[in-house]
Amino acid sequence: MKIADEMKVALVTAACILGVAIISKNVLNVQLDFISQYAPSWTFIVYIITRGQAKKCKHETLYWSIAIVAVTAMVLALYSF
Repeated sequence: MKIADEMKVALVTAACILGVAIISKNVLNVQLDFISQYAPSWTFIVYIITRGQAKKCKHETLYWSIAIVAVTAMVLALYSF
């Protein structure tokens, strides 16, 4: 069974949202604002909007997944200080 590219990126986004919620509440003990809490979702929305406009490359799904993980890491790093 082959998973569609959109579903792969969506699963990464869901995992990052759960990670942000768990780490911010249990590790950092901070309350994130709405924009920061759903930063992976905003990146996923940009992916959905722009996926048809850009030229297809072989590893597009991987690049977007890395971007979503990077945005999540940046949000957590911002709130850790």
